[in-house]
Amino acid sequence: MDTQPNEPRPIRTLPQHFWDGLKAAQRRRPVSFYLLLSIPVVLLLAVHLFRPTDDPKRFVLGLSLLFVFLGVILIGAFLDMFAIIRRGISDKHRTYKETLGDDEFLAEIREKRSAAEE
Repeated sequence: MDTQPNEPRPIRTLPQHFWDGLKAAQRRRPVSFYLLLSIPVVLLLAVHLFRPTDDPKRFVLGLSLLFVFLGVILIGAFLDMFAIIRRGISDKHRTYKETLGDDEFLAEIREKRSAAEE
């Protein structure tokens, strides 16, 4: 028998449940999610680039930083897209190997088919 008495779980408050759920959701999210959230912020910060100024160096610096940021977002999007495609292909291969690629499965289908034809 169990010598330790059943201890009740500690009482957790609503904010503790909220923060634990937020941490769990954050672990599942890819980096591209946060990059997509940052796009509106960066665009709002870049509004001052399109106001007429007398300093072309500042304009070039701001515009180049904006292009670098958008390039990072595009690279992240392509990497996510390729990861999704790779995962889909590997799932298709795994499904094939578990069904039509499995000799036992094919033998069972042949047996059922021959039994149905008789």
